[in-house]
Amino acid sequence: MTAATLVENIELPELSAKAQGEGAPMARRDLALLDHVSVKLEVVLGQATLTVKELFSLEQGDTLDLETELDAPVLLQLNGKSIGRGHLVAVGDHFGLRITEVAG
Repeated sequence: MTAATLVENIELPELSAKAQGEGAPMARRDLALLDHVSVKLEVVLGQATLTVKELFSLEQGDTLDLETELDAPVLLQLNGKSIGRGHLVAVGDHFGLRITEVAG
């Protein structure tokens, strides 16, 4: 016995000029819907280039020279993408970031 599949045509109304990409966006951004969502930001101080031999010879107490000057801004990242820059500051007993630039 074979199973029959019923398929019905669906008629869609023509899209207006606005819905086709001209004028207002089809979906409005309501950021209030996302207020409770947490995101994790990372602050990138710099980078270092090492050979594999140098990497495997690192020991506790070694100093790793970052290719960043002391007063250079650090990167603020979200999911690996830069979204801003700033300078490190002390906030009580913790590090903080004074934001100097935000990606637009």
